Amino acid sequence: MEDLSVRRLAREVRVAPANFYNHYDSLNDLLLEIAADYFEVFREQAAHISRTSANRTEALKRTVFYFVDFARTHPQLYRLMFGYIPDAYTHPRYRQTAGAAFEDLMELIYGYKVFTISDNFGPNDMAALGSRVQIGYGLYAMLCGLSNLFVANAVDGPFAQFDNSRERIAQFLNGIIDAFIKGDLPKVLGTET
Repeated sequence: MEDLSVRRLAREVRVAPANFYNHYDSLNDLLLEIAADYFEVFREQAAHISRTSANRTEALKRTVFYFVDFARTHPQLYRLMFGYIPDAYTHPRYRQTAGAAFEDLMELIYGYKVFTISDNFGPNDMAALGSRVQIGYGLYAMLCGLSNLFVANAVDGPFAQFDNSRERIAQFLNGIIDAFIKGDLPKVLGTET
């Protein structure tokens, strides 16, 4: 991502460099369009995972793995989708697709549509999210943190030495999700819920 140029991007989207700005207002506009495209891919994949899973817990675990694995194997796209571009949420299509993907994740967690994009708040609106989807937002934050862990490290990070690193990563993530689902924190803290 760091070595992008208008000339290179124009070639990628099959637009003459001289005509690039006839198609896009800015380089960031194109990058946010790319991010929006990948949010649509996320939504399609999450829907497929939900349809082909035995229950919501399995669907959640598979979605978490998909999300983290995507970040691990496509770090530049992940950064683009989650914070590389300043003021991304002001871009209408990005806002729509990112909001819809977040909405889908919350529906998977809660089992029903908690809110819709027409409620006009986004992932950074802590006042609305804190009261409506506190558990879901906590899981989303954990998911982003786990993804960032892999993005910040080598391709497989601490799992690089294993022959079956994807399987080990899946086991690691499933263990974390299981602990989250079972509510193991009170046990660790020595307190009751």
